[in-house]
Amino acid sequence: MLKRIGSSIPLLLVVLVGCTMFSKSVMPLRVHDIHINGQNSINPAELYAVVGEEIRWHNDLSVPIHLGFLSVQSMQEAGCERGFKTWYGAMKDIVRIPAGTYVSLCFLQSRMVQYNIWTDIADPVHSMSPTAVIHLDEAA
Repeated sequence: MLKRIGSSIPLLLVVLVGCTMFSKSVMPLRVHDIHINGQNSINPAELYAVVGEEIRWHNDLSVPIHLGFLSVQSMQEAGCERGFKTWYGAMKDIVRIPAGTYVSLCFLQSRMVQYNIWTDIADPVHSMSPTAVIHLDEAA
């Protein structure tokens, strides 16, 4: 019986640590989806969100695209990221989004974030989208 209790302790610790690390306080409040269907098709092109909410950029095209922020400051103070970190933990200000996938961020400061999409990074002038905007406000 003592052997049985001893083997259950590591499992209990894993469950407790897992629940602590992934508590609801770390989870984003809401998820906003931005769909990219082409160079001139970002929907929505203007988004209003609250600090801490997750923003997802979906590549609905059959080819990879690139997403780039106009201000490096946008990348600082960001959390809940997917696809924005390098192997060394640094944040990228231009990311590649493979076809049919998405990248995401939770911005942690109120501000206006501007970004562009490039459908062909080899021809950045002719493949750049109009500038899209995310307005981030503090939670009420």
